[in-house]
Amino acid sequence: MDHNLFRNTLLVAAITIILTACGAAATEQPIETLAPATKAVPTATEVLQTSVLESTNPEMVLSVVAGTVAFQSDRDGNSEIYVMNGDGNELVNLTNNPASDNAPVWSPDGTQLVFESNRDGNLELYVMNADGSAQMNLTNNPTEDLQPSWSHDGKQIAFSSDRDGNHEIYIMNADGSHPMRLTDDLAWDELPDWSPDGTQIVFTTDRDHNIEVYEMQADGGNPKRLTNNPKDDAFPRWSPDGTQIAFVSNRDGTYDIYLMNADGSGQTNLTNSSGDVGGQHWSPDGTQIIFDTAGDIYVMNADGSGQTRLTDTPSSDGSPVFEP
Repeated sequence: MDHNLFRNTLLVAAITIILTACGAAATEQPIETLAPATKAVPTATEVLQTSVLESTNPEMVLSVVAGTVAFQSDRDGNSEIYVMNGDGNELVNLTNNPASDNAPVWSPDGTQLVFESNRDGNLELYVMNADGSAQMNLTNNPTEDLQPSWSHDGKQIAFSSDRDGNHEIYIMNADGSHPMRLTDDLAWDELPDWSPDGTQIVFTTDRDHNIEVYEMQADGGNPKRLTNNPKDDAFPRWSPDGTQIAFVSNRDGTYDIYLMNADGSGQTNLTNSSGDVGGQHWSPDGTQIIFDTAGDIYVMNADGSGQTRLTDTPSSDGSPVFEP
């Protein structure tokens, strides 16, 4: 397996700007809109009026996106971390750095963002205040540290690193101190996400010779496979109530967002798209999922209905996350 290709294509704009740029280059828009896209920056009213898809249940059509969204974009020439209102307005560049800054994740209290950056010559994890101030390197390691996930008590960050020879899951204190490896396997273990109660971590691994979603205890114990499919299953994200997990799979021909119960049962395709979709995160109340496809950011109801485009520019926008 070409693991660089795995990260750049499977994870669907969730890890690095390379993948987001590939999404922007797609010639087929996987989600149709009710009006032709002009690729000009629309107003919030235009977004909500022209990009809402008809749902099978009219009551489930998405009309309002509450809160603030952080995401990565190359609209200023290189990949930076931005925030915007949930309607796509009030855009602010937080990082303003010539390096590539990607994959933002909010702290549980909404006061900070952890993100990936290569500003020190290799991928490291950085943290900054929610307004972009006090940017600080957390990992300071000559190898690759990426894919952060904050614990729900705000005290620790899980991440992936190849500092011990291949990609494993690690945790560290939120200030970067006391890193500890949780997995120890010849396969690649990546993309951790903490359960809301802090007892479990889901992650992506190829230890069964194809890419699957696993879960383990927060100390690394009792790993268990949740998906068992000959195609690729990756990028798991817990729902806020801990009862469901959203993930990405290409089992139906393209990368779509799927939903399953926390025990792996009831796996359902939410997006049913004609092009690759991913980078998904839940809204704090669990009613919406935000995601990216073809270089733009969309949001939908948690059942897959009401898919609405929030950004529409020639740039690559990806890895969106709702503010807590």
